[in-house]
Amino acid sequence: MEVNHENVVKFLGLCSHTVGIPVKIPGSQGHIFAEMRERLVCFEYISNGSLDRKITDELRGLEWDKRYTIIKGVCAGLNYLHTEKRIIHMDLKPGNILLDDHMVPKITDFGLSRPIENSQTMSADRFVTPGYTALENICGGRMTAMSDMYSLGIIIIEVVTGHKDIPYSNNNILRRWWHRWIRSAKSPKEVPFEYHQQVTKCIEIGMLCVKTDPFARPSITAIMSKFFVMDNHANIGQINPPAAYWEDDMLGVEPLELQFANSQYNKNKQKILSWSVELCNATDGFIAFKIQTSCLLPYSIEPNMDILKPRSKCSVEITLPEGHKAAALRYGTGNEQYTKEFTVRSIKVNEVLITEGIKERMFDTDTSDHNIDEIHLTVVSEEPCKKETLVTSLEKKIDYTEKKYDKTNIISEERLKRALDAELKIDRMNIEMLRVNSTFYPLVIHL
Repeated sequence: MEVNHENVVKFLGLCSHTVGIPVKIPGSQGHIFAEMRERLVCFEYISNGSLDRKITDELRGLEWDKRYTIIKGVCAGLNYLHTEKRIIHMDLKPGNILLDDHMVPKITDFGLSRPIENSQTMSADRFVTPGYTALENICGGRMTAMSDMYSLGIIIIEVVTGHKDIPYSNNNILRRWWHRWIRSAKSPKEVPFEYHQQVTKCIEIGMLCVKTDPFARPSITAIMSKFFVMDNHANIGQINPPAAYWEDDMLGVEPLELQFANSQYNKNKQKILSWSVELCNATDGFIAFKIQTSCLLPYSIEPNMDILKPRSKCSVEITLPEGHKAAALRYGTGNEQYTKEFTVRSIKVNEVLITEGIKERMFDTDTSDHNIDEIHLTVVSEEPCKKETLVTSLEKKIDYTEKKYDKTNIISEERLKRALDAELKIDRMNIEMLRVNSTFYPLVIHL
């Protein structure tokens, strides 16, 4: 398949190799040869990892302009596959979208793809990705281009919000984005109003794509038209935004990432780790908050619940006995995009309410009058990784690869790194092929 689009990974070639491995026959002194075929599909090298490692909520991570560019790039790549190549991807998800050094998205992994003309019913044993697979395909329905549109809708919602949950309204999403924009700008007037339009349109498109009825979902061509119209006529006929648009009514929380600091002693002369979180109420109303942790470690949070008066601040101290540092690191870091180790819930309240009157149920359910805001805090190491250790490890592997290929005398550092990545992939493929793809021939060898 010849593919030439900046938002689709380019196919470079195919390598194939067959070897015979003797396998002993159980209960006999004879052996048989197992013929193992190794196949390696070669694509262009994309250096910046996959999209799933960049997804975070509205308050952290990639800025909106980069997210919007990624969303449009994924749509452009899918439009190319559907309209020009007539291909259904069938496994579209953030893990199958790679990003280059300039954050340009590229669709990859066509293992389940089919020509649109040869679409068929999903077999019972076909692999699907939960959360991104269209409902009709989970139930064994026919594959169509609308199957990809469902996956695209979930991806758009996830890139905008940081999660796959289908929103019932875009109001709270806009509030959270506005909270981030206004805190990073010198003046509210510096925030481009088109950002507001873009977030609204992306959520609208995402919700259309995830409709249960496949025939109610828009085509990728229709979505590209929506983006074209918005980007080229964004300000035509637009009036000035309402005054409420410029208001930030969320509780400010800093920092969003808690780094391990130096140990100190508490009043009981115990060695502890300590963090300070500042809560800021920049509104003209009263805000009640509650901080809780999803971790089983013995964190202490003081205060964990209180009311902030208008235009006031509060400092919250979070502590942990130093002996639990290693466990906290294992729990709070890893391969997830980001962990939600602490949750700050807040809600606007009446000025007559006092701290003792705060009830747990106040923070459980949104109402038409009040939004419950959730802000997640993460725990990270002060030194997330030791660069020297990684460099030493990489140098050793490169040195090994260089010796192995020394006869060629033409291997650059970049090619060595690529060769190393290829070797690791081949090792994983060999294990999988031995388990699944071995073809045995009844040739008995008597030793």
